[in-house]
Amino acid sequence: MSRFLTGTRYLVILPIIGLAIAASFFFVFGGIGLIRLLVEILLTSLGVAQHPLEMDRAEIVFEVVEYVHLFLVGTVLYITSIGLYQLFVQEIKFHNWLRIDSTEELETSLIGVTVVVLAVNFMGAVYVGGTENLVQYGAGIALPIAALGLFVGLRAWSVKLNRESAALDEKDNSEDSTESGSID
Repeated sequence: MSRFLTGTRYLVILPIIGLAIAASFFFVFGGIGLIRLLVEILLTSLGVAQHPLEMDRAEIVFEVVEYVHLFLVGTVLYITSIGLYQLFVQEIKFHNWLRIDSTEELETSLIGVTVVVLAVNFMGAVYVGGTENLVQYGAGIALPIAALGLFVGLRAWSVKLNRESAALDEKDNSEDSTESGSID
């Protein structure tokens, strides 16, 4: 039975492949779109464009920020794919910041990138001014960010308390064994 259950960990390869392919699409098509936009801007500014780009600065900035948003979503998918692989299949030699040893580390990495994605969304709305009620939109983004920050903070506090408690228990056990050893 344990052999069967150990083998089922490879079922996670399906979502790993799906996430990696999705991340690749975000990176490739986002990169192609961004390069095309930059070439169109360059050709328009040089006056040699067949179809001149009719965008003001704020719209151009918004378009670039939208591509950054695509890349960040791709990054979330990539980190999730890598993290699941490391958690269920085998460790991969990556930089320390991408080494995932637990689901908590994977969640923390994803939360960090998610906060950046939400901030980029808000920044894009500020540049373009496309949202009629910017304060409500900003609050709608700030509340999940605050909740995620509280979640991560409480989790870190809980882990710290557990470590301190385990250290105290270990210290007490070592003192008890030393005292019982001196009695003999």
